[in-house]
Amino acid sequence: DCHAGGEPARVVLSGAAEAASPWLKAGASMMAARQVFMEHCDHVRQRLLLEPRGYPCQNANYVLESSLPGAAFGFVIAEQNKIYPLMSGHNCICVATALLES
Repeated sequence: DCHAGGEPARVVLSGAAEAASPWLKAGASMMAARQVFMEHCDHVRQRLLLEPRGYPCQNANYVLESSLPGAAFGFVIAEQNKIYPLMSGHNCICVATALLES
């Protein structure tokens, strides 16, 4: 768990690709991964963000291997109410911090 300016984010560094593996093709883009998580893996978001493990402001970030040359990682953002935003500043900061500190 991390936070940026008080905004919380749960960063999942491993296991997310395995949860999505039946639907996520190798080398898929983060947009394709986002679609897989929205359509097939929302139960992961629910377990991480809803009570008793989460709370109303909690977010989750699934770190995945990137398909882009020169990029080691990408990530999919999951928020409350089945929202999967394309971009979030505080989630980017939290993911970068978690990757640098792990």
